[in-house]
Amino acid sequence: MELATSPSLYATYSVEVSGWDRANAFFVERSELHWTEEAGKHLALTHQISPGAMIFVRLLQPLDGERAFPVAYEAEPLSKGAEEPQQFRLRRAVPRSFPREEA
Repeated sequence: MELATSPSLYATYSVEVSGWDRANAFFVERSELHWTEEAGKHLALTHQISPGAMIFVRLLQPLDGERAFPVAYEAEPLSKGAEEPQQFRLRRAVPRSFPREEA
């Protein structure tokens, strides 16, 4: 008996990416977000950003017709070096709590 395998899901979205680059300058750049079940979300940027930098990604063509709001992600570089464009894997940023200072 053969096992049925489900087709791999793959999607590409036009996005606007914003954040701060390595020179601490704010940037906005258009890119293509590639998503697969196995590999997650990937994109390429021409701006040089630091590993683990927080970036904001907004869909340019929202799926439901409503305005898309930016979503925060941490950018994990997929390659070492200065090639352009830089390739990144995106991990959804989660809120962090910091200990409160006592007055």
